[in-house]
This record gives sequence, structure tokens and C-alpha cells, in this order.
Amino acid sequence: MMVVVILLCIFYCPVTATAQINPEPPPLVRFTGSFLPLSETKPLGLSTLTVSIKETKWRFHITKVEKLTGRDPSGTRLLESLFPRHLRFIGPDHLLNVLRDPQIEGTVMTIEGHLYVGERMFLLTISPYAPGAKKV
Repeated sequence: MMVVVILLCIFYCPVTATAQINPEPPPLVRFTGSFLPLSETKPLGLSTLTVSIKETKWRFHITKVEKLTGRDPSGTRLLESLFPRHLRFIGPDHLLNVLRDPQIEGTVMTIEGHLYVGERMFLLTISPYAPGAKKV
């Protein structure tokens, strides 16, 4: 009996240790959409999130979600898993400051970063901004 317990420990303990050392990183996600004021009257839907960027809050209307890494390629399924529909943006100040600027209101933008679903947090890594871009 003791031999069976020892063999089970030998075979299963390394698997447990490996799983703890190598967790799956948060997915890299690309969102395309526009930032609108919280007072916007459009109804909240699956493609709309309230976002906090430091002390600035926006309603982020998402038109496209691309999951760039991870096992499940569905960006829509990723959005469904965010509840409540609030996301906090973090990252380098020079990227966050672009998204805090009131002049971006209604401008269609594409942003990229790592989405921590459980923490409802988005680590911004790329924030392209083109002056004169299309407004919604």
C-alpha cells in the first residue's frame, strides 16, 4: 500500500508543480471602437463597456474584438465573460494619456493589450492615435 502512495506522489506531484509554475498568461487582445461620454444615451450592450483610465471614465463602444493569443480564439466570448461590464485600463502614462484626452471622444481607435478577465483589467501595450481619424 505504501508503495502505491509513493508512486502516485512521484507521478502526480511534478504535474501539479509544473502547472503552478507555468500558468497561461492573460490573452493579448485588440479592441477597435470609440470612446464616448458616460452620458451617452445609446443602450448598453454586449459591445459596450464602462472603462476607467485613472480618474477619467468613458463608455467604450466596441465594434471589433480580436483575441491574438490563447486557446479560444473567440473575442466575443471574452467580452461575455466580463461582468460587471466595467474595465480598468492600466499601462504606461504616455499611452494612457492619449486615451484620457477629451478630443478622442467619438474617434474610432484600435488599442491592444493584455486582458485580465478576473480582475477586469486591461494592460495597454499599444494605443495608436491618428489625428483626423473618423468620428462616429
